[in-house]
Formats: sequence, C-alpha cells, structure tokens
Amino acid sequence: MIRLCLLSGALLLAGCQAVSTDSARQTHGHNSTEQTSQRLYPKSKDHASLKASGRYSRHSSDDTPSAPESKLEQQDLWQHLADGMTLEIPADHPRVVAQRNWYLKQTQYMSSVTERARPFLYLIKEEIEKRNMPMELALLPVVESTFNPKAYSHGHAAGLWQMLQSTGKNFGLHYDSWYDGRYDVMASTRAALDYLEYLHKFFDGNWTHALAAYNSGEGRVQRAIRANRRQGKPTDYWSLSLPKETQNYVPKLMALADILKRPGHYGMVVPAIPNRPQVAAVAVEGQVDLHMAADLAGVSRAQIKALNPAYKHTATSPLIAAEILVPVRHAETFELAMADLPAEERMSYARYRVKGGDSLGVIARRHGTHISALKQANNLTSNTIRIGQTLLVPSSAAPAPAAVPEQSTYLVKAGDSLSVIASRFSVSIADLLRWNQLSSKHMLRTGQKLIVAANAG
Repeated sequence: MIRLCLLSGALLLAGCQAVSTDSARQTHGHNSTEQTSQRLYPKSKDHASLKASGRYSRHSSDDTPSAPESKLEQQDLWQHLADGMTLEIPADHPRVVAQRNWYLKQTQYMSSVTERARPFLYLIKEEIEKRNMPMELALLPVVESTFNPKAYSHGHAAGLWQMLQSTGKNFGLHYDSWYDGRYDVMASTRAALDYLEYLHKFFDGNWTHALAAYNSGEGRVQRAIRANRRQGKPTDYWSLSLPKETQNYVPKLMALADILKRPGHYGMVVPAIPNRPQVAAVAVEGQVDLHMAADLAGVSRAQIKALNPAYKHTATSPLIAAEILVPVRHAETFELAMADLPAEERMSYARYRVKGGDSLGVIARRHGTHISALKQANNLTSNTIRIGQTLLVPSSAAPAPAAVPEQSTYLVKAGDSLSVIASRFSVSIADLLRWNQLSSKHMLRTGQKLIVAANAG
C-alpha cells in the first residue's frame, strides 16, 4: 500500500558536494548496545477513492491555510528552531567563545550550510518536536556533516548524522548491496534521535553528557565521570577529561545555538529557510527503478538521485520497503502514477557475473533487455566489460529509454498509457501533455500519434 508523508526542504542544490566532517569520528564513537490534484493518468483511481482506501495520506500541511499563508509558514525556520531551544548555554565559557569566534569569522559558512539544509531541516525539526526533545539537536548535522547527506569520514561514519554502521544497526538501520540506511535522511534521522534518547536516559537526563557520548561513546564519558567522582571533582561535562574533539563538540553546538538565538547581536547573516515542508516521501511496493520514478514524477533524474543518496544503484533495494523522496509539488502525481503502474512494468534487477565470450549485446539478448538499459543500470559509458565483472540486469515490460530526434513521434499501441510512454522516452507526463496539447484527462487511443522528443517543445 502506497502512503505519503511529508519531509523537509527544497531540492538539493549544486554545491552539496562531499565535504569532510567537522567532527571526524573515532572508531570507538557511536558504539552502543503541489504540482496539481488533477489526474494525469487515464487509469488512475479517483483521488477520493485513494483516500477512502487508505492509499493516500494527507500532507501535514493540508490543514494550513493557503491564502493568506499562516504565521508559521511566514516564519524563518532557523528562527523557529532558535525560539524552541531550551538548553542552558554558557555563552561566556572559553570553549564556547572560541567556537563562536570561529563561526563568526567564516562569513560564508552558514550560507553554504543553509543551502544544504533546505531539503532536510524541516524534517528534522518535525521529528524532534514529535519527541519533545531539545531543538538544539537539529543543529547536530551542522556540527557532524555540515548538512551533507553524502558525507563520509575517515572513521567510517556516514550521512547527515555521521553514524557508524554498528550504531546504525543497533538502532534499526538496514544495509545491503543496494542500500545504506545511514544516507537515508528519514531513516538516519529516526535512528540518530533514537540513539540520543537512549544516551539521555543512560546519563540520567543530562543532555551535555549525552551529546558528548554521541561523539565519543557512552563508555568513555562514563569512565570520565567515574574518574572525577573518585577524585572528588565535579562531574559536569565542562569538568570532564575527554578527548580534545569531544571537548570541542558540545561547545560547537552551543556556540551555533547562541548565534542563531541572537544573530543581530553578533552580526552574522543567516539566510532564511521557509518554515514549511517542500519535499515528500512516497512509500512504494517492490523494487523501483529510480530513473522511472523520476520520469513518472515529472522531475529530473538528478533530483531523484540527490534526494535519495541511500540507494547505491539506479533502483531501490528489493529486500526492504522503499520510500522515495520527491519535491512536494510532484508527490501526488508520483503517488498516483505508482498506483496506476501495472506490476509487470515495474523494474527488477538480477546480478550477473560476466563470463568469457560475453558482450553487452549477448547479455541483453539473453535476458530480454537492451544494451542501453544495461549501460544505464551499471553507469557504463562504453560497451566495454570484463570477465568476472558483476552487472545489474534490469527486467521490465517497458522498453529501455530511447534516444529520439527532434519532433520524433510515436504511434500509441494497445495497452499504452502516458506513464509508460513517458518512462520509455525519458520525458515527463507534463511534457507529453504540453507538446501534444492534451488535457490531463485525455484518453489515449491505439494508433494515435504523439510527439515524444525531449526537445520538441
């Protein structure tokens, strides 16, 4: 059953390149136990029937008035976060002062972070609010990865939250040859907050101890507390003997929180982020080809790839239920398209080890697919393959995307739908409608001629 839930932010922008993390994990750390509501598909169910059957869940913003915008939507998301922060910040502590001064000297730092945070910050804010946790935690991905969802550290920590694989497994993340949950924005946020809740309880409600342990592990922080206790010293975070990285970790978070709470005081310009969701997650059944998903949603393939970095190949994992992130204005289109797509048109993949005498043409014929599909699935730029190489072999009733010349046309065949044709020629349904001056309710007929060229309009 397909369901829809909202996430955060706008599309990933260029500049979300790999960056080194602010806190390179040590190996002992983290080691504990709109577009429209009209139908675009001839075979689609009525919107009302989808709701009635439970296959469609309202956006969390459906109750928000659209005109005029609510006060919440007009508010800057950073300011909303700052207004919700509750931890005591020792703004004059030397370690906090040092970190704050560093931020203030990096005049472009928050501009870069803001662009990377746009797709995800609202999601994180919502998850924290649901759990009634300190809003300062929404800043952890700044400290950890500068909000780069593809970040990977020399200590083998990954994703926005820089989790080790072992920690992720302990808190429910899945890994296989298709998928790494640490790069899944939804899943890793839930896992990281689960871990922080565990640490908060472990340290009897002390958030500074819990934050320090998120960086270096609860065992190390616990040993430092016990050592101070034996020596009759204070056991607050600021008094503990911890690795230098951990000593600076909590001050980094608190210094940034202090700046956001008083940006005018420090003179830092922090670009605004609209306090509303702009990305949605559509849950889909079975393995789904991401290129097909982009075509059905009417967005670029690059956008889908950027919003879904957890998938290692051009498809979701066949081993787990998938959630695909799409811009919110395209979410309903995509959900209806997936509901309309016959099972036989869904992509699946098999693994094939190249043998002597094999070529892409031989493999494609053997498996009833196309050379172009093999190259696309395996990110190949040429026809060269080598013995022993493992290839992903796609299978689907839909032909591989075809290169088409300007003003190329296609004759509709029995069983064709707009979604199938759009996927076949790597164009969006919206483009097909526009190029052919069709209404969204147009029913295709066998023999009808359609313009299908990507540069025809």
